[in-house]
Amino acid sequence: MKKTLTLMIAIMMVLPMVFAAGTKEGATAAVSSGEITADDLKNANITLELWHAQTNENGIALDKVVALFNDTNEYGITVNATCQGGYGDCHNKILSALAAGTAPNIGQAYNNNMMTYMPSGKLMDLTGYLSDDFGITPEELALVVPSYLEENKAFPDGKTYATSLGKSTEVMFYNKTFFDEHGLTVPKTMDELADVAKKIAAIIGKPGVGFDSMDNLGIYGPVNFGARYADTQGNIYLFDEENLPKTMAFYQWWQKGIKEGYFRTAGEDGYCSGPFSNGNIIVYIGSSAGTAYIMPDGFEAAVTYSPTGVNPAVIQQGGNFCGFSTGDALTDLATSIFLEYMYDAEASGLYAANTGYAPSSKGGIETEAYKESIAKGGIGPAAKDVSATYPDGVLAYDPVFANSYEIRQALADVVEGIALDKNADIGKLIEQAKANIAAL
Repeated sequence: MKKTLTLMIAIMMVLPMVFAAGTKEGATAAVSSGEITADDLKNANITLELWHAQTNENGIALDKVVALFNDTNEYGITVNATCQGGYGDCHNKILSALAAGTAPNIGQAYNNNMMTYMPSGKLMDLTGYLSDDFGITPEELALVVPSYLEENKAFPDGKTYATSLGKSTEVMFYNKTFFDEHGLTVPKTMDELADVAKKIAAIIGKPGVGFDSMDNLGIYGPVNFGARYADTQGNIYLFDEENLPKTMAFYQWWQKGIKEGYFRTAGEDGYCSGPFSNGNIIVYIGSSAGTAYIMPDGFEAAVTYSPTGVNPAVIQQGGNFCGFSTGDALTDLATSIFLEYMYDAEASGLYAANTGYAPSSKGGIETEAYKESIAKGGIGPAAKDVSATYPDGVLAYDPVFANSYEIRQALADVVEGIALDKNADIGKLIEQAKANIAAL
């Protein structure tokens, strides 16, 4: 954390007021002009409200991070964290609070949901705060996973509205016992994955390689074959003249695997962890955070990086944290300091140590808490460490724009349609997807 110095703010007239979210005990409303100093923050006794969607072990881990911040930040800032249910519940409560003028200082949400907070005018632009004299230092910022930083400014205006504490990724789980018994080589590329899937199917007489998420495959399947997906202005490139051949190459790769009986979806199982655990499939691509559902029945499970193509891209997943401006310069600065703390090595390492997520800071990997969690062994820590050690440039994210979530669904329908009908006309599925996107 940065230790001292000041933040220049614009001259502003502030009337004394009490904010429903965020109070300053024993302090006037705010400095009216000039500079905010560290002493200003210390004297303000600021309390911030955080609404989040972390439950069970994740909620306990977040509470530990908040407690560490409360105990160690030099400005006397206190954060009260409250779970609002799952992501959908938390999102809806934030929307209602924004409409009522009672928003929390900090909220947890997916970035596409943050787009719906923008019309309120309260979503905090963190761009300037990240380079001010408070919060994270340039040296600490340089340790943050680059794709996390990029995701959090992948909005239409290019400004940063979020920070990340930790994320999961897609990884490849496989039955190591089966691989060893049959002399199979762990695949690193999508072509190698298809080859080993054929061999597995020949041995077990059914599809042996599964994919959990059609949403992810719908975007990052074509991207791995060299196609461009979209930009933050909502331009979709997968089906244009330049990218369509690469997109088609992926669809044909997928359809071949379905038609020849070596690829499958989770289907009615919901997730592939169940059929993987009971030996019905040998390999699957799924979230690194889903290991609690892997219970191998008589075999050793292992995990490695997800196979990639000519343009390696593996989705990073998980909600982020955003701030809501109050109009009070001291309170908003305190909010930014906590949001920057999400990138702190100790904070992200502590969170990752107690969850299935990778830390947002590469420095988090070096913390004692994280190292101890990995040393325990098992599929959970192994998956987390794979997630935390993808090379820079491989992790990918969805840019955020109007209807980005619905477009994601339309693209998922193409790969799902192929999975449901091995003889599906890919051209017709593409035209339907284009029509669905155009209608948004």
